[in-house]
Amino acid sequence: MTGKISVEQIKRLIEQIAKERDVRESLVEKALKDAIVTAIKKGKGVRGNLIVEFTEEGIKPYLVEPVEVFLKRKQREGEIVNPDRYDQIEGTVLSLSPKGGLKVKTDKGTFVFRDIPEGVSYESGDRIRLVLIPLEITPEEVDYYAAKAAKETFLKELNQAIKEQTYREFKELEGDIVYGLVRKVLPSGDLVVDLGKIEAIFPKKEQIPTETYNVNDRIKALLWKVEKRRGKPYLVLSRTHPLFLRRLLEREIGEIEEGKIEIKKVVREPGERAKVLVLSKDSKVDPVGVILGVKGERIQPVSKELSGEKIDIVRYSEKPEELIKNAMVPAKAIKVILKPTEKRAEVVVPDNQLSLAIGKKGSNVKLVHRLTGYHIDVFSESDYKKIENLSKGEGENQSPSGG
Repeated sequence: MTGKISVEQIKRLIEQIAKERDVRESLVEKALKDAIVTAIKKGKGVRGNLIVEFTEEGIKPYLVEPVEVFLKRKQREGEIVNPDRYDQIEGTVLSLSPKGGLKVKTDKGTFVFRDIPEGVSYESGDRIRLVLIPLEITPEEVDYYAAKAAKETFLKELNQAIKEQTYREFKELEGDIVYGLVRKVLPSGDLVVDLGKIEAIFPKKEQIPTETYNVNDRIKALLWKVEKRRGKPYLVLSRTHPLFLRRLLEREIGEIEEGKIEIKKVVREPGERAKVLVLSKDSKVDPVGVILGVKGERIQPVSKELSGEKIDIVRYSEKPEELIKNAMVPAKAIKVILKPTEKRAEVVVPDNQLSLAIGKKGSNVKLVHRLTGYHIDVFSESDYKKIENLSKGEGENQSPSGG
């Protein structure tokens, strides 16, 4: 960028860099403008808000001020001006405070105005007019600072803009399923996963315990967190989060995606067992049968994706006894005795289903508790009858108290 800079040169530069970096031209244009603004402000000692526009006449820098602030400043300087002589843009007030100043969002960017005269007041949400005042600087100086910016700060501005764009793109995907490639296996067991435009962390604790990964393995996971750390995007993946199972079911079962069947709650012991509480919007549709499919053919792909995690589909009920009974699957509950004040429930199951009802390391009763909110005490049918008979016997042997 030497000599007189034309708008055609600028457009070609923007198109070329956008193509090389595989980003939007508008992003490159903004980064170039920001770099030029930084160079002019630094070189000329300009305070306040400055923007540049690419016009047929070349690069044009403008100071930006709220119309009311501009008029009051001119009055203090002893001038009477008509703000309509200048180009104007509209914005929305985001905030106004003595420390933070006036923050305004516009199509040209977000501006903060520190010098707010007395008597000027705005509320959040107010529409406001801003005046664009041409900066007193020669075209040669502008071109000099533009060339300087292109050499020194433009790529830095562009890289920062690309990071910001990538952050916003992935922030919109937060809570959805993404695909990636394992790039590193860290000593801690955490993985660095390439999502294409950015890398994410896949912590050991968010991995299904039975799974192992190697470099170049493909991964399907929930994009659990998207945040900024030290100004950089920080992404976290999970395959153990209940939302991952919910998203898999939404993709696999059309009736869930269409809203005919509602998932009320999902609880998991990752890699072992999960329970999904469902409700049909149509009384004629059996949500459990629909999701499981014939011989479990519809749920099997989801279970396979979760390394064989067993998935129980539980029919929702507003009656706690019935809900707990349904939730005990794969065991069949013969009887449920509620103790509401203690938020406990006694569940009686056939003798040959006691271990099934409890589950491996108590996983089944733990999941029933998390699904229903009730602490579960499981009894075999024969043991419960013994307890009942013992209670009856003690009651019959008690003599009435006399006076």
